[in-house]
Amino acid sequence: MLDERSLPLRERKRLRTRRTLAETALRLFTDHGFEATTLERLVEEAEVSKSTFFRAFPAKEAVAVEAETEVWTAYTAALDRGRPEGVVLDVLRDALTEVAVALDPDWDRRYVATRRLILTAPALLAYVDHYRTGVERQVVACLAGKLGLDDGDLRLQVLAELTTTAWSVAARDWVRNEADGGRERLVRRLRDAFRAVPASLDLRAPGTG
Repeated sequence: MLDERSLPLRERKRLRTRRTLAETALRLFTDHGFEATTLERLVEEAEVSKSTFFRAFPAKEAVAVEAETEVWTAYTAALDRGRPEGVVLDVLRDALTEVAVALDPDWDRRYVATRRLILTAPALLAYVDHYRTGVERQVVACLAGKLGLDDGDLRLQVLAELTTTAWSVAARDWVRNEADGGRERLVRRLRDAFRAVPASLDLRAPGTG
């Protein structure tokens, strides 16, 4: 987890503003609905200007799903820093698992609330789908550069999408159960989802040899 004390004052203020906006947005959107809550009301409640809002987030949808984007921002940053060795799917699994472990203690509550909010607003579901597609493109580009492969290599695209799918499968069950078992259970489910990938490829119908 990031030690904010090591950051310059301006960066600490920026992070605090971003956190305030995200927390206020999640509360208002949960209580009153995403569509019914205007950007004007959000910035008024957070006591910031619209220009400050747009310096922190590109759109109303973005502030609504901050707990989701925290995962993928940290994940892509971890891949950028690392040097992949061994089985690439394992590298992606380890990076995502380490991110899940390191998220701040309050993230569990915010993520469950965010995923429930997404189900109530088609615009948010579309935004997250679009956002994850962008993450997958970043992962493909990162791996292509580090492995010396063409970014059109289909193996990289499959690996990138398998990773986001493994997260979706693990997190969906965890959210459905109100984060029961805490972060430990989420991580365990995530590892189980990755283990299921090769096992799924070997799955055969009865009587097919």
